[in-house]
Amino acid sequence: MAEKHSNQTGFAGRIQGRASNVKKSRPYERFGETIRYMTWEEWLRFLSCVDSYEHKLMIRMLYELGCRVGEFVRIQLQHVDFHRGRVFFPRENTKTNRRRVSHLPYGLANELKSWLKQTGRMSIREERVKRPCEYLFSARRDFGFPYSENRIRQVFRRYATKAGLERTYGVDAMGRKLRELTVHSLRHAHIMHYIHLHKLPIAVVQKQVGHTSLKTTSVYLNPSEEAVAEAYEQAARNTPVERHNS
Repeated sequence: MAEKHSNQTGFAGRIQGRASNVKKSRPYERFGETIRYMTWEEWLRFLSCVDSYEHKLMIRMLYELGCRVGEFVRIQLQHVDFHRGRVFFPRENTKTNRRRVSHLPYGLANELKSWLKQTGRMSIREERVKRPCEYLFSARRDFGFPYSENRIRQVFRRYATKAGLERTYGVDAMGRKLRELTVHSLRHAHIMHYIHLHKLPIAVVQKQVGHTSLKTTSVYLNPSEEAVAEAYEQAARNTPVERHNS
């Protein structure tokens, strides 16, 4: 079975051969050790350090879509519905090998349209993309090839360092530093923020980010360390002074 999957093409083909192992590892079971995300304050600090407009659009899309970096780099112009605020992920471009549609905030969609018009890739009046098969973002001027996943990781690391968020929590077997925040942390941050801060139903977030099981998304229901601290601070502020003196 693994051999059959290894011969498939595209994103799904590369990862499906490892599907059984990934499923057994249950990587999110130990919540505090494996889900590493930006707090809301860290996210705002990070975003304020992004000095390239194109990079800022890329990073905001990664965050708002809550998608995986391998899914993000494969977004073509034809996959984006700018008027309805949606991004279509074909099944061959997803880790789960399932198609999905994710919400794109209208404000961000409008900024993308303005950027595409400025770069001559969208007509000004009709707002039609000129070459639908082009990649939305590309390191090349002809937009015929996507960014590599490693390049996106490098972009993220550059701004994480600039924002003072380049933290490590150990080393791997080869002595390489393990970074607390990676580009995948944007996906984790999306889920945590929209569940705990924006109070969206968990099933809505599950559909947005493409989890196949609600159980996977439910792991994020665990309160963050910041939420616990804030709850106790709020309780202390609401506690009568007499109780402390008794």
